[in-house]
Amino acid sequence: MQVFDTVKNISLNTLTFQFKRKKNLLTENKKKKSIGYARATDNESFYLEEQIQFLKDEGCNLIFSELLSLDSEKKPEFDKALKALTKGDELVVTKLDRAFSSRNECIKVINKLLNQDIQLRTLSGFFTNKDSPNKSSLVFNILCELNNLDYECLKERKRENVLKRRLNGNNLGGRPKISTLKESLVIRLRKEGYSYRSIRAQTGIALSTIRRVILDGEGK
Repeated sequence: MQVFDTVKNISLNTLTFQFKRKKNLLTENKKKKSIGYARATDNESFYLEEQIQFLKDEGCNLIFSELLSLDSEKKPEFDKALKALTKGDELVVTKLDRAFSSRNECIKVINKLLNQDIQLRTLSGFFTNKDSPNKSSLVFNILCELNNLDYECLKERKRENVLKRRLNGNNLGGRPKISTLKESLVIRLRKEGYSYRSIRAQTGIALSTIRRVILDGEGK
């Protein structure tokens, strides 16, 4: 009876070991997925293609991309990328401003990813990993990248505003432009003795522009 119990225990222990080993092997064989995300505005399709190529070269298993404004309320492809991530995976972007429009949005998503054991990484060297051995270095890295995020988002917004104003035919800044005919009219009225304010009333041109036109005319 004692021998039977001993054989029984050995058999059970062997089966338990084999089950645990098989489970460990299955876990070990599960590969981490690198899911990429790329974004650019409508007039920057070449930039989108460049990001996609970088992400391919980085070895991303799956890449989501879209053309839309930085401040779009919804980013459908970005949402798909987040849903495709599972524990142990990583989200890869070329720069933080490709995925986020503000610090708050970035921090919220990072927190969500960390809670799911998912890493965020950029091709510029930024990464999040709650198991990082050097916590102070990680925090410093994140703060630096968040500052860069603000700067890059501001630059993109300026580019978008300039493009919109150009497409709408609006002034892009600098000295206001007026036609040669109006310049001639300003000079003629001034020669006839009209004051700057009177010229503005008759032409609708700003005083600063009237002064510039007259000064330029006197210098010729």
